[in-house]
Amino acid sequence: MATYTRTGSFLLAGQLAKDPFGSIHRAVVTTGAAFERHMLVRTFSDEIVQAGINTRLTDVMKGAQSLGGSRAYGQGYRTEAGRVPLVACEFVPGRSLAQLIEKARMEQIPFGVDHALSVIQGVAQSVVQMHGKGLTHGVLSPHSVWVSFEGATQLIDAPYAASLAVLAPKSVTVQTILSPYFQGGDQPLARDLFGIGAILFELLTFEKLPVGLDAVGAALNRATLKAAQEEAPLPPEIKSFLSRLLLGTTPFTNMETFNQELERVLYDGDFSPTTFSLAFFMHTLFREENDKDTAAMKAEQSDNYTGYTAVGEAMRSGAGRAEHIDTLQEEQEKSKKNVIIGGVAAAALLVLGAVFFLGGNRKNSELAALQQQLADLQRQQALQEQANMDLKSKQAAEVLKEQKLQEQLSQAKSATEKEAVQKQLEESKLQKAELERQAKELADRQKQLQAAQQAAAAKAQAVVEPTRQAPPSVPPVAPPSISGPQQTQNIPAPAPSNPAPLVPQAETNPVAQAVEVPATLVNQVAPIFPMRAMAQKWELNKDHTVRLRIFVSESGQALTVKVVEGVAGSYGFDEAAIDAAKQSTYQPATRDGKPVKGWTEINFRFPKRR
Repeated sequence: MATYTRTGSFLLAGQLAKDPFGSIHRAVVTTGAAFERHMLVRTFSDEIVQAGINTRLTDVMKGAQSLGGSRAYGQGYRTEAGRVPLVACEFVPGRSLAQLIEKARMEQIPFGVDHALSVIQGVAQSVVQMHGKGLTHGVLSPHSVWVSFEGATQLIDAPYAASLAVLAPKSVTVQTILSPYFQGGDQPLARDLFGIGAILFELLTFEKLPVGLDAVGAALNRATLKAAQEEAPLPPEIKSFLSRLLLGTTPFTNMETFNQELERVLYDGDFSPTTFSLAFFMHTLFREENDKDTAAMKAEQSDNYTGYTAVGEAMRSGAGRAEHIDTLQEEQEKSKKNVIIGGVAAAALLVLGAVFFLGGNRKNSELAALQQQLADLQRQQALQEQANMDLKSKQAAEVLKEQKLQEQLSQAKSATEKEAVQKQLEESKLQKAELERQAKELADRQKQLQAAQQAAAAKAQAVVEPTRQAPPSVPPVAPPSISGPQQTQNIPAPAPSNPAPLVPQAETNPVAQAVEVPATLVNQVAPIFPMRAMAQKWELNKDHTVRLRIFVSESGQALTVKVVEGVAGSYGFDEAAIDAAKQSTYQPATRDGKPVKGWTEINFRFPKRR
């Protein structure tokens, strides 16, 4: 049993990152003595607590609600006030961008321009979306960015960034360490754009910006691509882009012009931020940490938490651990027996657990495989249910949007206004049709999962019943027609005159062949129509489709995305489809019922805009 630190409703299991504002931990949520789920928990430094973070937690939740639960910022946020205030969100295995930069620099592992642009694209898109919702960040730095081991970026502090921006001047530690990123002035737009520029500069050069605009200009002039292990100066288009962000030369007046310039830098030059898998880089850089996290999380899922319940705390205060360890083990066995997962899969799992002690090694192995298969099916069902909830939320939002557009249409006075609203209504109807199609696919997939659960339960029952019904004292006698060693007699059989060669069992037993199921789509995120095509008014009256081939991890994450059939020209359709593919969720491929990495192909459709 591991050791945990009780903090509010959470059991802190391990510190994943530390920064000037506090720490980020992997935490366990329990139901009674049983594991429920993992979460990421942000705790705050003493300076931030003394500055008054407790008084701003209501604003944090308002910020999370305004962001709409987007994965770009993390999901499932909740806060707890008290002596140790905290903010928690759904768990994503990974590390902060600050840790990534530091480790790549220390180990002299080339990061590359493509990787830097891929990260900054994710950060910039998140900031653009925040400003679109009327929110600003204000304390943007590499500590703000969480990079998953699957290569996705999240602006994890977005819901509470505004609160930290208010409290930061009261913290000497924050002002000292993060001053290179806080040089954008008092205007929210300029401050956030400076933060983006400071992060990009550090990604490319492995150096933090100096303090002072004169020093920043000098650093920009002498900067080289150390992240790519090159002494070459920064490419002209990137240097010009950084000058606008950091020095205010031809400053961006709004987020739209900034986004257009970012797309030009990303896709008009010699770089391709989506060609090299950031996931591969993360697994290379943090292989040891990832392995340790995975092993620890697996142990935490099966750990016993009786010692951290009210009863356990009472036991702990009245006796030493050695005196009640037997009681904890007994409680663990009771807890395992009392956990009901639900449905046919749960009943079958409980039966399998009981029979596990009755069968021989071969039967135990078969039961273990079935138990793992049923557990995987249950996990898939949970993912389906979450996807279904997300889809219903999108459908409800689309209905409200259509109602508002209908009101706008009835109130429109000019023909131009009516035409514009009518166009939005047509797009809304197309979106509703797409959501209905996704809902149908999801319902079909749920039926398939239910059928798979029933089939697995039937197999389990077929294995269980013979074990229960077999007479314990009389060994069964095999019929003469069935080949195999006979142990009911001790008289050796006469050797045949022409013995047949022995054939390995695996070659004669068709059941031994692996059963493979390819990866499938669970929840497809609709791609964003590229602004480049809109700005150039390129074929807006046509539907466009991008076909992608996606390599899915065992956990259902998109590891690698390749374009099979794209849209000609540099208008951003392929890139938008790739971004949508990375945000979509998948059912991993399976081999003999166990999740494995595998490929799937998906079409991403861009409906015409006029």
